[in-house]
Amino acid sequence: MFRRIAIVNRGEAAMRLVHAVRDLRAQRPDEPITTIALATDEERTAMFAREADEVHLLGPAADRPYLDHERLARALTDTRADAVWVGWGFVAEDPAFAELVARLGLTFVGPSAEAMRRLGDKIGAKLLAEEVGVPVAAWSGGAVETLDEALVAAERIGYPLMLKAAAGGGGRGIRRIDSPEALAESFERTRDEAARAFGSGALFLERLITGARHVEVQVIADAHGTAWALGVRDCTVQRRSQKLVEESASPLLDPARADELRAAAERLVLAVGYVGAGTVEFLHQPEEDAFAFLEVNTRLQVEHPVTEVTNDLDLVTWQLRVAAGERLRDRPVEKGHAVEARLNAEDPDRDFAPAPGRIARFTPPSGPGIRVDTGVAEGDVIPAEFDSMIAKVIAHGRTRDEALARLRRALGDTTVVVEGGATNKSFLLELLDRPEVTGPGRRGTWADTAWIDRLRAEGGLVVDRHAAIALVAAAIECTVEAERTEIARLLATARGGRPHTGHRGRTTVDLKLRGATHRLTCARTGPETFRVGLGDRAVTARIDRIDAHHARLDVEGHRHRLVTATHGPVHLVEVDGVAHRISRDEGGVLRAPAPALVVATPVAPGEEVQAGQPVVVLESMKMETAVPAPFPSRVKEVCVQAGTQVEGLTALVRLEPLEDDETPTGEASTLVLPDEHEQGPEEAWRVALDELTGAILGFDARDDVLARYLAARDRLCPEAPSDDVIRGECAFFDTFADVAELRRNRPSDEQVRTELRIHSDREHLHTYLTTLDPDRAGLPAGFVERLTRALAHLGVDSLDRTPELEAAVLRLFLAQQRAGDALALVVGILERWLAEPAPGNGLALVARERLERLKRATQLRYALLGDLARSVRFRWFDQPAADAERARSWSQMLDDVAALAADPDAPDHADGIARLVAVPEKNDVTLATRLAAGVTGPEPMLEVLARKHYGPHGLTDLRVLDVDGRPAVTARYELDGAGATLVSTVGTADDLDVDGPIAQLVAEHMAPDGGASVVELYLRHDAELGLDEPSDALRDRLQAWLPGDVRRIVVGLCTRAGEVTYCTFRRGGAGVLVEDDIIRGHHPMVARRLDLWRLRPFELRRLPAPEDVLLVEAVARDNSADRRLVAMAQVRQLTLVRDDAGRLTGAPHAERAVEHCLEAIRRTRAARTVPGRLDMNHVWVHVWPTVDLDPREARALQGRITPLTDSAGIEEVLVHGTFRVGGDEVPRAIRFHQQASGAVRADVGEPPAAELEPLGDYRGKVLRARRRGLVHPYELADQLAGDGGSLVELDLDGDRLVEVQRPYGQNTAGIICARVTTPTALHPEGITRVVLAGDPTKGLGAVAEAECRRIIAALDLAEELGAPVEWYALSSGARVSMTSGTENMDWVGAALKRIVEHTQVGHEINVVVAGITVGAQPYWAAEATMLMHTRGILVMTPDSAMVLTGKQSLDYSGGVSAEDNLGIGGHDRVMGPNGQAQYWAPDLGAAIRVVMEHYDATHVAAGERGPRRAPTSDPADRDVSTFPHELPGSEFTTVGDVFSAALNPERKKPFEIRSVIAACVDQDHEVRERWASMADAETAIVVDARMGGHSVCMIGIESKPVPRAGFPPTDGPDAWTAGTLFPRSSKKVARAINVASGNRPVVVLANLSGFDGSPESMRNLQLEYGAEIGRAIVNFDGPIVFVVISRYHGGAFVVFSKQLNPDMTVLALEGSYASVLGGAPAAAVVFARDVAARTADDPRVAELEERLRTAPARDRATLALELEETRGAVRAEKIGEIAAEFDRVHSIRRAVEVGSVDRVIAVAELRPSIIAALSTHAEEATMR
Repeated sequence: MFRRIAIVNRGEAAMRLVHAVRDLRAQRPDEPITTIALATDEERTAMFAREADEVHLLGPAADRPYLDHERLARALTDTRADAVWVGWGFVAEDPAFAELVARLGLTFVGPSAEAMRRLGDKIGAKLLAEEVGVPVAAWSGGAVETLDEALVAAERIGYPLMLKAAAGGGGRGIRRIDSPEALAESFERTRDEAARAFGSGALFLERLITGARHVEVQVIADAHGTAWALGVRDCTVQRRSQKLVEESASPLLDPARADELRAAAERLVLAVGYVGAGTVEFLHQPEEDAFAFLEVNTRLQVEHPVTEVTNDLDLVTWQLRVAAGERLRDRPVEKGHAVEARLNAEDPDRDFAPAPGRIARFTPPSGPGIRVDTGVAEGDVIPAEFDSMIAKVIAHGRTRDEALARLRRALGDTTVVVEGGATNKSFLLELLDRPEVTGPGRRGTWADTAWIDRLRAEGGLVVDRHAAIALVAAAIECTVEAERTEIARLLATARGGRPHTGHRGRTTVDLKLRGATHRLTCARTGPETFRVGLGDRAVTARIDRIDAHHARLDVEGHRHRLVTATHGPVHLVEVDGVAHRISRDEGGVLRAPAPALVVATPVAPGEEVQAGQPVVVLESMKMETAVPAPFPSRVKEVCVQAGTQVEGLTALVRLEPLEDDETPTGEASTLVLPDEHEQGPEEAWRVALDELTGAILGFDARDDVLARYLAARDRLCPEAPSDDVIRGECAFFDTFADVAELRRNRPSDEQVRTELRIHSDREHLHTYLTTLDPDRAGLPAGFVERLTRALAHLGVDSLDRTPELEAAVLRLFLAQQRAGDALALVVGILERWLAEPAPGNGLALVARERLERLKRATQLRYALLGDLARSVRFRWFDQPAADAERARSWSQMLDDVAALAADPDAPDHADGIARLVAVPEKNDVTLATRLAAGVTGPEPMLEVLARKHYGPHGLTDLRVLDVDGRPAVTARYELDGAGATLVSTVGTADDLDVDGPIAQLVAEHMAPDGGASVVELYLRHDAELGLDEPSDALRDRLQAWLPGDVRRIVVGLCTRAGEVTYCTFRRGGAGVLVEDDIIRGHHPMVARRLDLWRLRPFELRRLPAPEDVLLVEAVARDNSADRRLVAMAQVRQLTLVRDDAGRLTGAPHAERAVEHCLEAIRRTRAARTVPGRLDMNHVWVHVWPTVDLDPREARALQGRITPLTDSAGIEEVLVHGTFRVGGDEVPRAIRFHQQASGAVRADVGEPPAAELEPLGDYRGKVLRARRRGLVHPYELADQLAGDGGSLVELDLDGDRLVEVQRPYGQNTAGIICARVTTPTALHPEGITRVVLAGDPTKGLGAVAEAECRRIIAALDLAEELGAPVEWYALSSGARVSMTSGTENMDWVGAALKRIVEHTQVGHEINVVVAGITVGAQPYWAAEATMLMHTRGILVMTPDSAMVLTGKQSLDYSGGVSAEDNLGIGGHDRVMGPNGQAQYWAPDLGAAIRVVMEHYDATHVAAGERGPRRAPTSDPADRDVSTFPHELPGSEFTTVGDVFSAALNPERKKPFEIRSVIAACVDQDHEVRERWASMADAETAIVVDARMGGHSVCMIGIESKPVPRAGFPPTDGPDAWTAGTLFPRSSKKVARAINVASGNRPVVVLANLSGFDGSPESMRNLQLEYGAEIGRAIVNFDGPIVFVVISRYHGGAFVVFSKQLNPDMTVLALEGSYASVLGGAPAAAVVFARDVAARTADDPRVAELEERLRTAPARDRATLALELEETRGAVRAEKIGEIAAEFDRVHSIRRAVEVGSVDRVIAVAELRPSIIAALSTHAEEATMR
């Protein structure tokens, strides 16, 4: 056997030999055989090259090395081969090559050159066949050398015929010819192709036998005269002579005919002494049962595996064995049936054009009876230079049916994805489903060799099943691809600080499939769900991704298996085994379908072409492909040149249509999407809920998503929602709340009292988007938890950065942009809940929790949602509890009344009546119930009601009557100073006749002498009278008999259900009765208690409301814009809840009454389209029982009342009644109302005695400001003045400000001025300042001359008073109008100059940004508060921003903007991080408190030298050592540990400076950090505090490393180093020192190693800001106490040296270090020579140096390495020695000796020493 076999082939053929040799090696382990792959340079890593034992490169494929005999000869010599195996193709049938191999002394595995010439030459073979008697079809009788010869021969043979290459094979070099013209066109092209492919251009003609089948006999012969014909294969199923499906045995031949063919084949090969494998091919005409010899292929055929598996024979192994001289033995017997399909990289939709490329995915089939022969694997490339074979799939079975079934299954299981390419898999599956292939089909015929070509020409065999599904999948891919682009854009813009996407919500894409253009739309409605539209139909599709290429697609309930790949504009989509090549329409750009050679470009730019005309000719895999123009067009550009190689999808030509109005890029779409899936009720509900949830998660739901959901919900639960629905909606609310929390612009609960750089989740999310790394962004744990919770709804359970996380972040970002849309969905469901009964089965508690969470998550931003959530809670939970309690009370009353009626003369009858009168619940219900039950006789309830309603009004002469068996009551009372007689009785509607019993009773008992009378009738009535139902019939019956002296009659209509509807009629004009319909349903005396009379200035309209609530819409009579809701209710019983200390904590009944009123208001607001316009609403509550409570205690309830009123537009909650105070019962009213700052206040006073005032001019202005989210300045008056303070408005008189007395709102300028004095504990006489405030109702605070003159005058006045200026800034900038222009800017400049002058001499301006400030105002604030010399503070709130140009202007002008003005100049993103806003406050009230606390620390009263010393109970000599030290992971638990010689001897361990600061300051005074939000300045901490009562500015140098957020520059540190000042922290320190200068002492707690000198810091002005510290120290006016608490090195000495300021006291803790450099850097840099000398003198180094000097050469390298390592170790020791010596010399004691430090103190002395220094300075200042 051979030892080294060279493979002159590639791909699958080469792999066939490799496998055969491996089998031989396994059978013959003693005969090793080496396989040598000859490969082109491009295929050096191809499978066959990888799998062969050796590989030899032949050069580039373009040189056609497999046909280059000379190159092959060199390769065979170089590889020392002893045998050559050629397989099929290339030189496999080249006798010249066989001769070359023989000359080289090698064995050619195959027939001899002579046999090859005789049989391999198709012409010679035909001649030989004729000699041995094999039938041959009519042919040219030899080669045709010229076209003329060919035309003559063709005329003789007759058309149609075949033009064939004599040396051809593999289906190449063959063309069908139907006419002389076709022959003329194809002759030269076929000859050239044959010459290139086979090395010979010889052609011959042969008659085309129509209707024939292609059969062939596999033969193998040895050198000993034995030849086996092993079977007859059928290869009929072919396209253009290229075989696609082969099988063995032939299904049409009976055994006898098969034997004849085998015998003929054996005769033919034996005649030429054939040795090796070969194939004899025949055409079989089934109808005539005739055969015609075709040719002999003197090589192994591609389809040989079907013969191998049916004969259980390895033909390749036998090729080697017979070539090695072995005999054929044990002739095999054919068994079973085998079918093979060739899986090629070609595109059936483009006429089987080659479609090579890289194999991105290849999963071959397996299973019983399946064999796969392939030469590629996943990741390999199918080159354009060679054939397109991917694999041969062979199926073997006991029967033909079994084999075909297995082949179908195997092909279906095969996955092949070729990047930019395609395969014929679906075409093969289509063939295997056709009866012409599987068995007799149409017309009872089998396929013939032209069957495929014939059907394709007729437009058949187009595999387009599932085309619509493929388009859906492609549209989804386009959407996902667009989403990836959006994600990249979002993250790129977010990293730059301005995240945006340009999201459109729906992708529209034009897709081309098989020449037709389809316009589809696609929107992602959920994580895996899409809505895809085509034409007027749309479907819902859900895709389940398995991996990068596999997926399952559900379209309207039908599931499909997908294999997808996208390459450029081309989408390859395989649906259930059917492939579709879909491209995005590029409007006239024609692209290369695969890698190819450009053969010709037959058109030029400007040329017009017709549809179908070739514009480029390509060659790929030896086949030419013409690329036609798809429509009549003009060539705009030819993008390639002939002779160049192009990659797949390369643009070839750009065409423009000849028509001007349209670009016909293909046929119109005729595809129709599937019908919508008919869903069951539950499925439809769940699908709709999923889409609804997707909408709030940022997905692109349909516009009618809510309506669809509600419809599905109603269909599932037409009566009431099921538990599953409630649970699903609770989960929906959870999702909304989780997303909404990230939208909050205020701190969440755990952040409210924490000093943070960022105060809202909205800004935390903005920060997170810059990095997608919460640790790098420095985000708090609470936010990360909320973010994680929100992302979990999007299927992401980790914050590790993945494509899934990025996609989820995009949706989360979009969800934030669509807050309003999401809100509408939640509101829609809440409105349904509002109309439905509360759930049971424990779900009620779950639902209640979700409602509460909705309110918390949305804070104050969504009034409507808050209203509805509270309404549902009230309806489901609060109201049923109240109803149950009331029902119990009513039941008891019925029993009590029955007892009284049964025994009117009982001795305790009067007591019983009194008890019923005292019952707080409605008593009239008891009367109504008795009437409905038909009870007759005495009716005690008439007396009870009379006493209850009229008792407080002097009720006298009450008589209980029985008038002809009818109970009645008469009495006298007084109201408003006038007396009246009351007549009350019961009856029915029938009793109201003119002469009826009631008329007679009233006439007999009304007031004598014509006095005023009122009548009350309680009538049994069939039905309740609604609020809007007319009472005309009742009125007319009463009018008919009621005496004129009766001024009011009340009719209580009592229904059978026990309900009472009151109708009150009064005398109108001409004595006509008119119903007071406003109070229908309420007794008039109850309405009086509810203060309805106060609404006389308003037109009233009664509105529906919960029981016991009277709700009216009040519209001012003289101002229709003044529209408000007033809800009135009664508290009929009262329980006060107190804690263990006796403090009032709750009044449940009163709170419930308020909640009932608010529910009525919310429900009404929610039903209005503009609820914000009902934002001056009132709640009035009357308490019936006497309240045993000091009204002032009720202020404790404001914390409980206030949350109820959130977002309900409440102006006031007024509770009034009788209070028992000190034994006296006094009427009092408690008014809860919200101040302008946002705080709620409770005022106690007399009950209101005046009518409610309509909205005046000033209140109108307040309301306009409020509707803009702003505060009118006058509304701040009370808070600014404070308790016991004063506010005096000022205005211009000439150029001076003078006091003015005028109503609020009469200011004429947009700036309001005032002098305000506010007493404080430290300054009981008051702190006076000049206040400026922008008026938002005057051009949003726009400024011009009037405003600027007032600003200038205010500054003048402040200087006169020696008072600070306090500025509540709100301004839209310089006024822009048609009547003024640049002069306004000049006035702005004049004000700016005055501000500069004012602050430069040390005066103070404090700014609170009260809203959006634009242009001039930010510049004024900057001059007042942001410069090194300015003393004022700048305070911002969540709703304030400072912008030079507003968002709208920026957007309009094309500037770079943000999502809103807060994103341009809000605190958390801009003004806090840049350090220009010094403080943040959650609201305006808190901002005022910040300013007052600032005064408390800094205010210097007239005649005093500094801020007052505050009393303190904190001992001055307190030892700070035991104070807790808080730093996660630190070993220090106390401050003393930090400075312990045992725990921190070198003072290099990190610690928390804030703990040290907290330990030092007075514990009974607040500490407020300034510039807490300043970014990149974290290594400096600045606080205002007190020590020993002294106000100090304390500066601490952070002593732990601070991680940097985001991606730090590469030339700067990754973290802010402990004990180091960086540019921005240096700036903070310099500003702090400047601010305190001349005002209060500075205390510095310094662990300061110096300034950072990195390139980043130097670039960012480190030198400038460091120098500013030195300048500030030099110029500082006052004492500085500088305490070295750890280390003190480098530049710190420069800027904090005692030499800079004589008033500086420098203290140092024991164990601290002070030097120019630390010991280690000093040793390494300054004393480097000493280190080197000591290292050299070390005995260890000296010994090794001596050994190296004398060592032999072989040992020198080892010793040199040892010396280098030893020298390094010794050098480190010496640096440590010198460093220790340096630190001992330059100890803190030495610093004292040389005067750098004043004193060394113990830790216990830290606080006492600082206070002592401060006190000494204070005493010295006093003496001066």
